[in-house]
Amino acid sequence: MKKEHIMIFLLVIAVVLGFIFYSTNKQPVEQNTLEYTAGCASDKIDASIYSLKGNTSLIGAFISFKEVPISEEVETALNKLGITIRNDSWIFDYGLAEIPTEALCDLADFDFVTGVFIPRDN
Repeated sequence: MKKEHIMIFLLVIAVVLGFIFYSTNKQPVEQNTLEYTAGCASDKIDASIYSLKGNTSLIGAFISFKEVPISEEVETALNKLGITIRNDSWIFDYGLAEIPTEALCDLADFDFVTGVFIPRDN
């Protein structure tokens, strides 16, 4: 009878150790994305932007504007944030821009911006 108790005890220990090993080896949820490091949440910022790596310093993306052509005031506001729009990139109300990551939240706060995104193949 002692051998049976020892075998059951060893089996329980093996199951507990297996559970501990399995639970500590799970991969953590990826939190090194702009979703977690940008410091803001906005409906204007698309998931294609938020899914970029968290250490991204410059974003190449489209900005959708409420009105085009954009006014000098809008252009000045963008320049103050370090955002540049390629003049040859306009498609309807979208302009291809280089956006410093630290300016992303401020950009989304502007009323003249309706969206920021990177086109994706779905």
